[in-house]
Amino acid sequence: MQRARRILGAVALVLLGTGISAIAYTQLIIPNRMLSGGVGGLSILINRLTGWPTGTLVFLINLPILYLGYRKIGGKFIALTIIAVINFSFLLDIIPVRAAVDDLLLASVFGGALNGLGLALVLKAGGSTGGTDVIGVILNRRYYLSIGEVLLAFNGLIVLASALIFDLMGALYTLITMFVTSRAVDSLQNVRDRKTALIVTSKHDEIAKQIHRRLQRGVTFLQGEGSYQHGQRKVILCVLTRFEISELKDIVLKEDPHAFMTISDTSEVLGRFEPYSPFRRAGSSS
Repeated sequence: MQRARRILGAVALVLLGTGISAIAYTQLIIPNRMLSGGVGGLSILINRLTGWPTGTLVFLINLPILYLGYRKIGGKFIALTIIAVINFSFLLDIIPVRAAVDDLLLASVFGGALNGLGLALVLKAGGSTGGTDVIGVILNRRYYLSIGEVLLAFNGLIVLASALIFDLMGALYTLITMFVTSRAVDSLQNVRDRKTALIVTSKHDEIAKQIHRRLQRGVTFLQGEGSYQHGQRKVILCVLTRFEISELKDIVLKEDPHAFMTISDTSEVLGRFEPYSPFRRAGSSS
């Protein structure tokens, strides 16, 4: 029952987040002739050139990406990402496009902020809006490019195309939208890519086994002692990424609902660490 509620809660966050992003697109970004980052921005660009529906374009462009994601990633992340893409594409086509404000600066700032809020909710649920996230993971594994580099290059090409095809002013306001979106996501998530989890539990072996199997992460057992009864208990230490936090919580709550867990930001990791392993299919080699 608890697992079902967590799944429904994650789906609800994804639907809410994509709904907020769709409002940002249809009321602020698209009517003011701006773009956004990722597949959404590319879809808006193609829409202006061809007239094809933006939501349909988002879905069609994401189809091969989601297929690759399913083949190479799988799991809860890609399932929530598929839901996000379908809902976002649907809403983009059914919500009427009209300018809520006609001031380009206000539209770029608030459009970026609303879109960032929507993306942050989807990330909090444990998914993404597809597109460049999945592409970045695949290129990272094949060519050792970071996801940040992939996103920067992809978005840079979108802005450049906007400046060449349409006008420079729209491209500059697009840069503001992208910047505000990224800052909003970071602020609302309040996380760095790397996190350290400490888990005090009597089911240390079971939890460690599931972390190995589902997250492809290593763990370290620390020896702990309680201050009241001075009982000896093992403490699990695990370094992971923000995308894996939701999955880790599922593991811990399922194996030991009475476990005590803290999660903190980790500014630097020395040694062997795969930054984007939450996208690996369970059972693949690390």
